[in-house]
Amino acid sequence: MPYINIRLGRNLDQEQRNLLYEKTTSLMNTVMRKRPEVAVVHIQESESQQWSVNSTSIAAKDPVAAYVDIKVTDGTNSPSEKAEMISQTVKMLQDVVGIIQEACYVVIDDIPADSWGYNGKTQAERASSKL
Repeated sequence: MPYINIRLGRNLDQEQRNLLYEKTTSLMNTVMRKRPEVAVVHIQESESQQWSVNSTSIAAKDPVAAYVDIKVTDGTNSPSEKAEMISQTVKMLQDVVGIIQEACYVVIDDIPADSWGYNGKTQAERASSKL
């Protein structure tokens, strides 16, 4: 049950949004082994000048500012899977939105299974009911 929040310092067209939804969900499935039917992708767009790097506001002509936060259940992915996801996420952003800021961060948050869930059950409850 991954939740992926993609924040961008540029407004996208619907085709770009759709590509990010599709490609992010696919990466979560192929790299992180997450089921597509429970993968949630949230895109937040803002004006470039609302971002700064090294205390300098980013202009519209500059590379796109980006930050991606991926939440997964703790212990469900290996360090190599996470490294591959981070690498592939940056590549995906470059393919879809163009040149991005060097200071583009992808964060994978490992959340304890008893601290999050969906449809009214924690991940720990879901795992114990499968036993």
